[in-house]
Amino acid sequence: MRVLLTGDSIIARYEGKTEPHINWNLKQILPDIQIENTAVSGINSGAFFARLNELVLSVKKCDNLVILLGTNDLATHKQVPLEQFKRNMQLIASAVICQYYPPHVLLISPPAVDEKKQHVRNNKLVEKYAGVVKKVADEYHFRYANLCQAMIDADDLSMISRGIKNDGLHFGDKGYEILGNLISSELKKM
Repeated sequence: MRVLLTGDSIIARYEGKTEPHINWNLKQILPDIQIENTAVSGINSGAFFARLNELVLSVKKCDNLVILLGTNDLATHKQVPLEQFKRNMQLIASAVICQYYPPHVLLISPPAVDEKKQHVRNNKLVEKYAGVVKKVADEYHFRYANLCQAMIDADDLSMISRGIKNDGLHFGDKGYEILGNLISSELKKM
């Protein structure tokens, strides 16, 4: 199975591995998986749409497409208003369905954060943006995975959210284990 993973730093970060951490996790769970990863740290939904051809449409077609966006859109120091975020996500969705049929697209919510360390994001805001991602996924008949809720349900958010940066957002092994399990579970259904 060939999978295109894309989005922001949550998909892009290596976190001490020799490849993006999520690539490494997925290969542990699904040994036969082939991964293209075009994620860009710091990207928001508007910039992603502007680079959609480079990041998705011109990449050799894979069996499935996984997108995680919203993490940077919701940051209060550079916030994209919720309605604009929704429009951006709809534009992205309407473009990718030309290449990927809806059952082969997975949208993932932004992650939960450790609010004690993360000062420009909070989980109420994450939940609002996650709600938009879910609405767009439903509207386009894409699959949806709620990473925010999975992290909260796993308990001890301060431990899960701890990565090399230790900023309450960019997580390490525990967070990637949760994300890897979420993605692999959906990929098995696709």
